Amino acid sequence: MMTIRNTESQWGWPSKLLHWLTAVVILIQIPLGFYAEELKLSPLKLDLFVWHKSIGMVILLLAIERLLWRMTGTIPAAIDSSAIQRRLAQLAHATLYGLMIALPISGWITTSAANIPTKLFWLIELPAITGPDEALKSLAAEVHEICVILLIVILVVHIGAALRHHFILRDSILKRMWF
Repeated sequence: MMTIRNTESQWGWPSKLLHWLTAVVILIQIPLGFYAEELKLSPLKLDLFVWHKSIGMVILLLAIERLLWRMTGTIPAAIDSSAIQRRLAQLAHATLYGLMIALPISGWITTSAANIPTKLFWLIELPAITGPDEALKSLAAEVHEICVILLIVILVVHIGAALRHHFILRDSILKRMWF
């Protein structure tokens, strides 16, 4: 039976839904950003960046919702593992949350500093969070790129650890986050 609230041994369905929805959107977002960046200036490139910015803001909202939901409930107890493994898992999760916030904000700063409007799904124009500033644009773009690389590394480790727990250690880490 799926519960709404997290328990000591299981994630509730809202946590699972938010986790997997965020995962799918991030796995779309990363190649979309790389592909759009490689294109020459064209209507297709501009459209892909509208999608990229819009999805980035969806990720930001999902991250905030996940943090709020996580703060209001129980977090399932850690599976038996060493103290260093538990600490590394906590660090990886904290880094993932930080990146889900830093990436959309650094992208928003980049486009604001470049004086490029940010429209969500061609409908809602977000306000610029800074005025035109070439130095800030370059810095924010560099932060964005570094964060993407770090995100990819952390995701590979996170997915690898989940698969290791499931197939090698045969514990319930992956099962309790699945539906």
